[in-house]
Amino acid sequence: MADRTAPNCHLRLEWVYGYRGHQCRNNLYYTAAKEIVYFVAGVGVVYNTREHKQKFYLGHNDDIIRYSLGAQDEERSVPMRREHAADV
Repeated sequence: MADRTAPNCHLRLEWVYGYRGHQCRNNLYYTAAKEIVYFVAGVGVVYNTREHKQKFYLGHNDDIIRYSLGAQDEERSVPMRREHAADV
């Protein structure tokens, strides 16, 4: 009989290519730390232009269509208040 358990495998996101500009406004932010904050599908991205590195926020199960970045968030360079289609 074949083993029906799921394999012990993991995927790791290395880089996000693209940008969601369709049907969205005010969805690209520049922080005081010279980082670019944006989203693609259900992934929030913080791109460090100096080090050419990205950080990802993967807590959504649907497309992110908007978020706001407040002054406190800009200092931390983290998108704290995000919304996705299920919230709208």
